[in-house]
Amino acid sequence: MSDPGLSPATIDAPQPLRPEFEIPLWMVLGGVVVMVVGVALVVWVLLHGTGGKDASAGARYPSTWDPRIAPYVKIVEKERGLTFFHPVTVRFLPDAEFEKTVRADESDLSADDRRDLDRSAGLFRAFGLLSGKVDLFSAGNEVSGSGTLAYYSFADKRVTIRGDHLSPAVRPTLVHELTHALQDQHFAVGDRLEVLAKKNDKQSTGEYSVLDAIIEGDAERTEDSYLASLTPGERDKITTSRQAQESRAADSYAKVPQVIVTLFTAPYTLGEALVQAVDGDGGNAAVDRLVRDAPTHDASLLDPFRVLLSDQDPQTPPEPAIGGSDKRFDHGEFGAVMWYLMLAQRLPLTDALTVVDGWGGDSYVAYEHDGATCARVDYRGQTDADTARMLGALQQWIGAVPGTPASVHAEGADLLFESCDPGTGGTVGKQVSEEAVALAVSRTNIGITVLRAGAPDQYARCISDQLIHTYSVAQLSDPQFGRNDPSVRDRILGMAATCRTS
Repeated sequence: MSDPGLSPATIDAPQPLRPEFEIPLWMVLGGVVVMVVGVALVVWVLLHGTGGKDASAGARYPSTWDPRIAPYVKIVEKERGLTFFHPVTVRFLPDAEFEKTVRADESDLSADDRRDLDRSAGLFRAFGLLSGKVDLFSAGNEVSGSGTLAYYSFADKRVTIRGDHLSPAVRPTLVHELTHALQDQHFAVGDRLEVLAKKNDKQSTGEYSVLDAIIEGDAERTEDSYLASLTPGERDKITTSRQAQESRAADSYAKVPQVIVTLFTAPYTLGEALVQAVDGDGGNAAVDRLVRDAPTHDASLLDPFRVLLSDQDPQTPPEPAIGGSDKRFDHGEFGAVMWYLMLAQRLPLTDALTVVDGWGGDSYVAYEHDGATCARVDYRGQTDADTARMLGALQQWIGAVPGTPASVHAEGADLLFESCDPGTGGTVGKQVSEEAVALAVSRTNIGITVLRAGAPDQYARCISDQLIHTYSVAQLSDPQFGRNDPSVRDRILGMAATCRTS
């Protein structure tokens, strides 16, 4: 989401490609990113799709930029290749007052809000993502409160900064948030997100989450370019300035289930991977097209090559039927990202990613049955083999935790999966959502490096997929890995040969 965010990541500069796409190991591994996640979202925005409690009915724009902000305006315009139509207001708030704008007040929750939060917790348990009694409201406030330095509100069209000056820690975040203001002026993303949020209230789709991830990824890319332009000394000052804030954020994140933190940070990490892939294939002009015409399904966040290769043709199966006495409270698309996070809790990560790569569409319904929160999902693979692979994965997922109140069976060409909340005594399995996202992003970043070296899209997709299925993220993230090991080099050259002919 657009309000506060900060998640620095640096993609190493690509090296020239050798003839016939024989890629040296050091160049391929240059695409792997070790991410430092320090992202927070405003929980009120997450729950209600508004600009927060202080949003105004209409925006008023200043005639000139605040002199403190003007240098960063020029940086954003240069990096994005776009110019602002007009200045926006930038306000500085004392720490305590700023906190009030990024934290939600529990007294503002209605009875319907509390019921929805309880149902959401039940669904998280039903999908094996959470266990025990979890207060989602408090978890969201923990993540949003301490991890935010500044934010742009699409509702009132202004940037709000924590503190009374531009500290080194705030400056990259300001670049990020000004990018949102620029996106809003050129692509009307605020209005579009509002429309999609209202649509999502009626029927869940991937459209909101994908557009949200793209605009965050674009802002991350601009922020990263700014950081890369600084001298080592300037970057050191930013790192030092950030340490206190990062420590506060880490303390807050430690109190929150990992999957909740992952869902808050995923729009930034997965979104940047998608935007960087599109940038590597066509620069700012291609990113502009992506923002204007965003994919409608979140499978593109796990595999951006679906966008680059126009490999997106999901089909929506019929909504599963429920019992006459059951009460439906949500329906729509479950989505590839949630399938991936769910499977990753109980399957090897590369197996989970392989299965979800075959996602071809789904339709889900959430309902209450005899007082329990349940869901049914009709799943369709891109091919019959993809559907069969998901069937085996779900059978393994169910069997991994004895007593899981879930079932799956073939229903025509599709699968019907059903799961209910096991209660607060259920077992979640592994806590690997952060590692799962890191695996998907690492695959994309390898592909980006290969793309920027001049390789065709299909080749870049193939070699990146082969690498993450052969070596761990830890190995691929080690700059020394394979440098003096001929067997590793030979194995990668073998992959390259296979990908050239595939």
